[in-house]
Amino acid sequence: MGRLLDLLFPVGDPQRKRRTSELIELGLRALRDARDARAVTTGGATLVPSRLELRLAQIRFDELTEIGATRDVEYYFNDELMKDLKARRMRTFGDQPVYITVGIDRALQANELQAVVLSPAQAEPERMPAGTSEVFDRTTVMGHDGVPLAPAAPRPVLRCRLVVRSANGVREVPLEGTHWILGRRGASGRPAPQGYTKVDLDLPPTVSREQARVDLVGGDRLRIERIGKAPMHLGAEAIGEGENRLALLGAAFTIEDCELMIVADAAQRG
Repeated sequence: MGRLLDLLFPVGDPQRKRRTSELIELGLRALRDARDARAVTTGGATLVPSRLELRLAQIRFDELTEIGATRDVEYYFNDELMKDLKARRMRTFGDQPVYITVGIDRALQANELQAVVLSPAQAEPERMPAGTSEVFDRTTVMGHDGVPLAPAAPRPVLRCRLVVRSANGVREVPLEGTHWILGRRGASGRPAPQGYTKVDLDLPPTVSREQARVDLVGGDRLRIERIGKAPMHLGAEAIGEGENRLALLGAAFTIEDCELMIVADAAQRG
């Protein structure tokens, strides 16, 4: 957390510190506004988009890149919007994982930033109903001039494998797709959510057959949600039932006394 704060609010350059701090504050506000503008309330549940992008002028994006903060900023926005789901009792459309990226837009001046709702497939921005071409976005003015460039290319999706370490030794399980339900071997009687693959593990009987829901987002991050009764931890932090955490691909998490890691398949690692 200390490193993240140092990157987001750099010391030694008061002007840059002010700009970066303002970018984070206004960027988060713009993302929330863009998300909430597309919210739908039905049957007591509020459904919101899961895939958003904060677009910056080239000069602002370069400042983040220079201090190595681009991924940390995405992580921060992703984490804050996931916290909103629980705090405001919201769900994403199709229960897709929240996925926020930071990109570049050549139409923006250095004093502007823009939050855009994208499709879960990371394709084109979702647009208004037929009859208008206006993009659902939130553009916010900061301050200064600059020369912007082109949007960032989408990141490739990797094939992954699950590494399980327990008292019985180490086991590796190849994974298909990007969405998984991890749990004790056997069926609970409920079908897996659409798009998810059930991964059966030899875990203690105190572990639920549907214990954790894990999503690969952006090719290098995991959203880990506890949906079962057994205790779970990401590092030293406990994950409560119904809570989720964002972690880098390869981060270790535990279910009771078993350590699990989802890593890129060996054939694809650079």
